[in-house]
Amino acid sequence: MTREEQYSIVSSADLSPVDFLTRKEQWREWVLLDGNRYVIAGGLSVGFGVLTFAILYGLGGITSNTQSLFYVFSSLIGGNITLITVVASINQLLLSQTIQTPGQLQSQVENIIEYRSEVEEAAGEIAPAEPLGFLQLLFENTREEAQRAGGLATVDSDRSETAIDDLVEELTDHIDDIRGYLDQPDMETFDVLSATLTTNYANQINRTRQIRDEYDGQLSDATLGALDTLIDRLQEIDIARQYFKSIYLQRELSLLSRLLLYGGIPAEAASMGALVLFATPVTGTSRLFVAIVPVLITVSLIPLGLLLSFIVRITTVTQRTAATIPFTTPGQEK
Repeated sequence: MTREEQYSIVSSADLSPVDFLTRKEQWREWVLLDGNRYVIAGGLSVGFGVLTFAILYGLGGITSNTQSLFYVFSSLIGGNITLITVVASINQLLLSQTIQTPGQLQSQVENIIEYRSEVEEAAGEIAPAEPLGFLQLLFENTREEAQRAGGLATVDSDRSETAIDDLVEELTDHIDDIRGYLDQPDMETFDVLSATLTTNYANQINRTRQIRDEYDGQLSDATLGALDTLIDRLQEIDIARQYFKSIYLQRELSLLSRLLLYGGIPAEAASMGALVLFATPVTGTSRLFVAIVPVLITVSLIPLGLLLSFIVRITTVTQRTAATIPFTTPGQEK
């Protein structure tokens, strides 16, 4: 199912209460994560512009004189200039993360190579350089290891076999869902990252450790080894998730800083033009005057719409990936 189909509008009258809540959750996820940031930013800017104009028009702010609009656009000029400070702060944050000494860079590269080597050794093949292919390989490794543990458990006691089978079935179904999602075309870094936001596998790792502890005397050495390896594979997924998150945040913040500058130029121009236009009180309103005010307000609010749309997704990703194994949070397991 494509995202367009998943988030298609369905009348609430045709939905049961459960379906309606599901649709509501889907729209919430679309706004927070999956939705196109430009569409959301544009919608916010237009919505703010129409709302502001409606309030001013309803209060008689443009039917009697334009003094209220003069104050509004004066505030927008100051607010948009403040966003320049935000852009400078974002760039400073990015620079602090990227400027490193040769020794630090060498250590980082060595750690990444060591991690890739462990994944490749488990898979028996060279791992792809792209995040999508690398994550697909990780999930394939984990699925195979879970299936191997389940197969080895068949020779152990019935109780331990049941416990392992339940764990294996849960992991297999979850990984199959994610693999189906990752097979979609045109996957970007965020799309790859979003596939890992539902869990960090702390609960599955904890269950695996509990099975080892509870049925230690009933499990063969091969099964115990397979369970240990399964834990390693799940930990590798969480490591990849945290690393891809750092890549995504650097790219997203860099993009946001550029967009705020690009959007700030026409926003400032529109606000300054409006000040010139409304500096002298005008009696009455023409159709052109009524039409141009919401356009100027919308353009002036573009930086705010961009900031809100991108920051909402950035903070959502950060919140949902805050916990690292062996710990998790209730909000993480959705």
